[in-house]
Amino acid sequence: MKNNLKLILLSLIIFLGCEKEVELDIDENESKLVLNAWLKTGKYPQVEINRSTFIFDKRGTSKINNAEVILFENNEEVGFLEHYEGGFYRNENIEIKPNAEYKIIAKVDGFEDVSAIEKSSKDFTENDYSFEYKSEEVIDQFGSGNRSEIKFTFKDNASSEDYYLFQLKHSSKRWEIDNPEDTSYNEAYTYLESSDLQIEQIYLAGMGGLKVLKDELFNGNEYTIRFKTNNLSNDFYSDEEYSGTSEYFFEVHKISKSFYLYLKSLEYNQYPDPFTEPTQIYTNVENGYGILATSALIEIPIEVEGDEDLNE
Repeated sequence: MKNNLKLILLSLIIFLGCEKEVELDIDENESKLVLNAWLKTGKYPQVEINRSTFIFDKRGTSKINNAEVILFENNEEVGFLEHYEGGFYRNENIEIKPNAEYKIIAKVDGFEDVSAIEKSSKDFTENDYSFEYKSEEVIDQFGSGNRSEIKFTFKDNASSEDYYLFQLKHSSKRWEIDNPEDTSYNEAYTYLESSDLQIEQIYLAGMGGLKVLKDELFNGNEYTIRFKTNNLSNDFYSDEEYSGTSEYFFEVHKISKSFYLYLKSLEYNQYPDPFTEPTQIYTNVENGYGILATSALIEIPIEVEGDEDLNE
């Protein structure tokens, strides 16, 4: 027995004492273009172009402000996107259309050209959905306050695999009384709460909790979803120097599958498990990194007055 114990201990010492040197051939100067774009129907295109960097890269910012960015719609060139700040490019004279194939090509001296292709989804029609909103006073251990509820019913398309993303946008603007053309705009997204078990919550830094719904269990059927949030109110204010407005919009995005896979891969890598290897970030960009995402967008203004009882 003692001999067996000595043999086991000796084997452990030999095993734990083994080391193997592995040389990794890492090109610290290698860099590829990164293209990120979320094209929304009814909106103008906006694209971010930067470059990938090594973790110890000392070359400074990765933003690219001298790219040539070209947009194609159904294989036809529709225009160039102009640089306006940081690494962002846009063209306010172009409107993204539903059910169209878009391609973006980005060219920068010293880098390999990158491109990506994605088709936008079909838009909802007014007969495809209904929307209701109500606000009511609630009393709990913290006192009294108002809570809002949103009810959204829609018809899913049976012929396609669909992904829906829900957001609540708070939009505000502010201007000087004596200089109204100098207006500042701000957009932020408010938290939505849902007890629907079909809702998938994707948490990302800077974007909060995204509410995503797949049509796996109701493909081709009507579906109703409810959200709760804090009290919403549209405001107008004015004093001797400034005026401003504030309003809310409920957004429904029918997003591309590529966008969904990209969001999920970001979430997996945001909170890595120490016992698992990081997963590859999903990309549909050729010769580079990033994502070309599309969504058919419904933007519904929240009408505070004249709310109907959702239980009727």
